[in-house]
Amino acid sequence: MKKKPFQIVTLPTGVPNFDTILGGGIPEASLSIVAGLAGSGKTTLVQQIAFTNGTAARPAVYFNTLGEPTVKLLRYQQQFAFFDPAKVGSAVHFIDIGHAASEGGEKGALAAIGEQVERLAPGLIAVDSFRAVGDLTGGSQSAKRIFTHDLAVLLTTWNCTAFLVGEYAEQEVGLGPEFTVADNVLFLSQELQRNSVVRRLRVVKARGLAPVPGRHAFHITEEGLHVYPRLLPLAESVRQRKGARATFGIDTLDEMMRGGVPRGQACIVAGSAGTGKTLLALHFAVAGAAAGEACVMVTFEESPAEHAEKMAAFGWNLADLERRGLIEMVYLRPVDLSIDEVINSIIEAVERRKARRVIINSVSGMEIALAQTERAELREGLYRMTAQLTARGLVVLLTTEVPDFLGELRLSTEGLSFIADNIILLRYVEIAAELRRALTIVKMRTSAHENLLREYRIGKKGITVEQSYKDYSGILTGVPTLRSLLEPRPYTAGLDAEEETAMHTLLAMKQASAEELAQALGVKAAATRGLLDRLTETGYVVRSTQAGRRVYRIALLTPGGRPQRRKG
Repeated sequence: MKKKPFQIVTLPTGVPNFDTILGGGIPEASLSIVAGLAGSGKTTLVQQIAFTNGTAARPAVYFNTLGEPTVKLLRYQQQFAFFDPAKVGSAVHFIDIGHAASEGGEKGALAAIGEQVERLAPGLIAVDSFRAVGDLTGGSQSAKRIFTHDLAVLLTTWNCTAFLVGEYAEQEVGLGPEFTVADNVLFLSQELQRNSVVRRLRVVKARGLAPVPGRHAFHITEEGLHVYPRLLPLAESVRQRKGARATFGIDTLDEMMRGGVPRGQACIVAGSAGTGKTLLALHFAVAGAAAGEACVMVTFEESPAEHAEKMAAFGWNLADLERRGLIEMVYLRPVDLSIDEVINSIIEAVERRKARRVIINSVSGMEIALAQTERAELREGLYRMTAQLTARGLVVLLTTEVPDFLGELRLSTEGLSFIADNIILLRYVEIAAELRRALTIVKMRTSAHENLLREYRIGKKGITVEQSYKDYSGILTGVPTLRSLLEPRPYTAGLDAEEETAMHTLLAMKQASAEELAQALGVKAAATRGLLDRLTETGYVVRSTQAGRRVYRIALLTPGGRPQRRKG
């Protein structure tokens, strides 16, 4: 790499993750405009930077102009943890130049600033509100440009890093002459939709730096601002895919996947409510712990206490696994979350635990937890998240709810299949009036896998995957049909293959019209009517009329498989 002729020195902001977004920090001796509407967090941001960098030798000077009185400013700002009263008057000075500005206009304000800069020799200054001083020019663009230029020259002469705080709407940013003179432009905003609010920060301009593009979410907490960068996918060159597969600890399922989920890939577990998605995810976490691999499990609905109770029912001790650093539960409560906040919380937990597995339980819950302004970005955010994690060699397991209980089923309501290398489908099926469960591997992008639909059960030790449903067709419809077998069934003695298939299908459906049974069998209705007439005549099927429609059901059979004779 070619050595740069001049290396820019940057100052830390003291705002978590903000230096990363800026490309290293605030350039020393630069002029920055911090813009945004009232209440967007401009003053808090600049004061947080001032308290981070101010020292007795090179203090920070905060000039208050024609905005909020200094007394009120100090009253509210000292509620934040970054505000250190011991620094006020030595490392951080608050000076009101409102009178000088109102009496002498922009020239009076400039003179007052110059006087204090010469007296205190600060390393950092802030002018709040700079927009209010600029308005004293009477709207003259040339006067604004001269004022901003003269201020920049003054501060450069004293090697000061300066911040000009102003009330600007987003459409105004970049239009005035002050934005041309400024080295850096930061814009803060609040996005409101119904009752949800998300705060955003954008680096509009940064001379000599390579900032992270886009809008970044932030919160204002007791500590001050906390920014959540819009993380971009890592370059393909840093992808890590080496290592054995990540197993579920369920022998049959791992065999179906030829050893488990390949490293550096994402796997979706899809199913309707109660099919065991969370339980399968817990199997994945516990199997990782058994192999010495830490797992981060992110949950939006059930709390860690609820997960601990659920795990205890199957003989797993969550508290012990947490104490050993093998599982970390990240519980993100649904309070106006942003995509970037979720992603950064996960990345921080992964780095803290050196995790090899990540579970998102569930995508459906995550969508509900997000602020309404964020939900349109769910798919793009999930793509960035999985790309970040899988590039590090982690295996990401996402659960998502499929709303269909029985009948035709869609794999994902969020359109997530494009981000998944592997998909496991869980669903209910009805067989002989009993509700049972089926599991199948829908997709494995880089590996062979078993294509069978298998029954699985939930017992005292969790999930067990059992025999395949090879004797049935139409499992994914929720109402399967028994395939015709070569040997006769003892309970349908004397029936041919076609009649036997119709009998078992009707048994699964409990009752049906000729048209409904024809659709389930995949044959024409006329042929089915004739078949039902034969079965009705022989006594195997009973016909009745309900609400004006003719329906059929299975008659009672004798132990020998013959229709019971009615007495009388």
